Amino acid sequence: MIDVARIDYWAANGSGPLHRASVSAKLVFLLLIVAAAVAARDPFPLAVGYLVLVVIAATAGLPWLTLLALSLPAAVFSVLYAISLRGGAALFAVFILKAVTPAYAAGMMIVTTPYPRIFSFLSTVLPEILASGLFMTYRTLFILMDMMDNFGASIRLRGGFTPGSIAKNGANIARGLAGLLLRAVERSSHLYAVMSVRGYAGSMAEKSVGRMKGTDWLPLGTGLVVFLLVSFWDR
Repeated sequence: MIDVARIDYWAANGSGPLHRASVSAKLVFLLLIVAAAVAARDPFPLAVGYLVLVVIAATAGLPWLTLLALSLPAAVFSVLYAISLRGGAALFAVFILKAVTPAYAAGMMIVTTPYPRIFSFLSTVLPEILASGLFMTYRTLFILMDMMDNFGASIRLRGGFTPGSIAKNGANIARGLAGLLLRAVERSSHLYAVMSVRGYAGSMAEKSVGRMKGTDWLPLGTGLVVFLLVSFWDR
């Protein structure tokens, strides 16, 4: 299970060069990495690009090992797809790197940018109702994941899961999910009330959140280096 509280702590309390960069610069960085992954046809430049991201994360004081672990699950579906194509080792490697490289870049952005700033920036380019809906969905998703984890542990500890008894397990899970749904609605209402008390009035946009700054050289430079590396290597 993803430790959301730890990710929020890293994002809000860091002071490295990536933390000081603007949201727009980090979004451009992420788009450049995604574009490089899409355009790549050779695994070697993407492998070098992935190594560049790891080195930048480590030198910027980010939890690079945790980001490495978080990027690996993205390889699962790419592995299944690569197997279905019945290609060679090079094709197998390039599909894995196409998945883990953007995932690592996304992780770098998440642990250096508090999520309210991301959604505040989105509010400047998207309709407010859509940006607010994405924000509430983001928080509610992780609330539900945490509640599902607690629900699974509780039902096992209380003997509600019996291997081989489909009818009993189904009835217990159905009752548990009904209670979980009610708790989710209650938690979402509580979240909205907390946001309202802290000043939320239907808008999260900040005029200055997307402005480029002098500290943007690191994410922009890193993204450009990886993109150019892939582009020129594949020529």
